Amino acid sequence: MPILYRLLVKFYREFLELKWWLLCLAGLAFFAISWLLFHVAGEEELTSNFSVYVYFAATTASTVGYGDYSPQTEAGRLVAALWFFPGSLLIFSAALGWLAGSMVERIRRMADGYGNYENMKGATVIVGYNRDHTHLMIENLIAGQDGDDKIVLLTKSSEAELAEGVYLVKAERLDALASLKRAAIRQANKVLVYAGSDAETFNTCLAIRELNETLHIAAFFDDRDTARRAAQIAGLEAIVSNASEALVRAAQDPGAGNILMALSAANVGATIYSAAVGGTVSTTALTAALANNDASLIALSGPGDSDYKFLPFPEHLHVGGSFYYLCSARLTANQISKGLGDVPVIV
Repeated sequence: MPILYRLLVKFYREFLELKWWLLCLAGLAFFAISWLLFHVAGEEELTSNFSVYVYFAATTASTVGYGDYSPQTEAGRLVAALWFFPGSLLIFSAALGWLAGSMVERIRRMADGYGNYENMKGATVIVGYNRDHTHLMIENLIAGQDGDDKIVLLTKSSEAELAEGVYLVKAERLDALASLKRAAIRQANKVLVYAGSDAETFNTCLAIRELNETLHIAAFFDDRDTARRAAQIAGLEAIVSNASEALVRAAQDPGAGNILMALSAANVGATIYSAAVGGTVSTTALTAALANNDASLIALSGPGDSDYKFLPFPEHLHVGGSFYYLCSARLTANQISKGLGDVPVIV
C-alpha cells in the first residue's frame, strides 16, 4: 500500500504540473477509449480507417470542425456529445497550454541570462561587463563589419544593459567552464575579455583556452607585466591602456590624441583593419592595391612575428604575413587581391 500510495501521489503531482509524458499518455488513452466507444456505437465510417479517425479527432479537438466526418448513429452522437467533444477540447487545450508555457519559460530564461548557446557557431563573445565600455565595444563590433552578427555577453552583473540582438548569459564566475560553454565559447569566432580585475581576466583566458585552443582572444589588462605573461602563456592578444602615451602625444602635438582615439573606433571615420596574404607579395604592389581602394598601408608583421614593421617597409611580405591598413570600411579579399596578381588574401 505505501508503494501504491507514493505512486498515486507522484502521478497526481505530475498531472498538476502537466508533464509532457503524462499529457501524451492521457491523450493516447483518451483517443483509444474514444475509438472503442465509437466502434461499439456502430460508427464504422469513423473507426474502420485509421487516417479518417485521426483526421476526425484532430478537426474536432482543434475546433476546426470541417463537418465532412461526423457521427451518424444515435449512440455515436451521444458518445461525441458527452465524452469526445469535452474530452478532446480538454486535451487539446492542455497541450496548447503546456506548449505555450514551455515557450514562455524558455524565452524568459534566455532573457534573464539563463539560456544555453553551446551549439551556436561563429559567435563573438564578450566576457565581462563594464557599464561605461561594454556598449561602446558592441557598437564598434557592429561597425567593424567583420561578421559580428551574433554577439554573446557573459557577465556576473545583474543590471547589464544590452543592445538589441545581444544574447545574455549570466554566471556567478566568468572562469567557470560550464558558464563559458553556455556562452558559445567552444565554437566562437572571437572573444573579448574585460573582467573586473587582471587576476580574473587571466584565469578566464586560461579557461577559454582550455575549451578552444585556436580561438582568437583579445583581453584587457591594467598591468603590463600581467598582460605580457598572459600573452605568452594563453596565446592571446593582450591590450593595456595607452592613456599615458596618448596624453603625452596630445600635449606635444595638439590633436594627436583625438586622432588616436578616432583611429581606434570603427564607428568614427576611418579605422585600422587587418588581413593576411596566402603568398609572397611585393609591398609596393600591396601599397598600390590598397591605394586603389582608398586605403593606406600602415604596418606589416611576418608569419609568427610579434614585431611590427612600419615605413620604410621591406620589399616583400611572405606567405602567412599580415598587413594593416587604414580605411573607412573593411575591404573584401577580392578587392585587395585584384591588384596582387590574384595572390590569395585572407580577411
